[in-house]
Amino acid sequence: MSYLNRGLATLAMFFITFTANASWDEARGAVEQASASMMSVLENEALKQSEQEEPLINEIEAILNPVVDFDYVSKRVMGKYYRRVNEQQQQVFSGVFKDTMVRTFAKSLVGFGIVRYEMAPQGRPSPDEDKQIVSVYIYSSLGQQYTLVYYMLKQTDGWKLVNVLVDGINLRLNFKNQFSDMVSRSNGDVKQVISDWKIAIANNSSKDS
Repeated sequence: MSYLNRGLATLAMFFITFTANASWDEARGAVEQASASMMSVLENEALKQSEQEEPLINEIEAILNPVVDFDYVSKRVMGKYYRRVNEQQQQVFSGVFKDTMVRTFAKSLVGFGIVRYEMAPQGRPSPDEDKQIVSVYIYSSLGQQYTLVYYMLKQTDGWKLVNVLVDGINLRLNFKNQFSDMVSRSNGDVKQVISDWKIAIANNSSKDS
């Protein structure tokens, strides 16, 4: 390779890395803002009481709404079954899954007994500007450390979370496996699975209240 070509290659790599770092900083900013807001909610001891679960979930939902693409995530949870139902059923499941994800996330954070968080340093730069991974370390009152790994996707209205690992557990994959298993047990009746999922969420809500 000539000196000129080496120089151009080096310049190109620098530009790619610089752009990726800028994109990661943007994604990190979105995650840190949401994390700070959630920490404020978790510091409210009144909301940790069992009878305050619905207000807590409402607070977490308000924080997640601007930063999570629930339609995107629910589509991936349905996987190959997404096209087997009409648009109305797709939207029904998106709404039901949103409730599932918000409740799971809220209960997980309270269950861990979080007292503080810390933004993790950037890992290996992403090859795609519009896709970034941002990790957050969270600490419990017992001194235990957990890791939240956020998969972020840049869209026209900002950075959106499209998957999360909660201490190594892939929530999207976990729910996808559950959905697929339910479809198998219902002999391929995707509409029935959506209905059953909706009923299950309603029942869990009534038990928690």
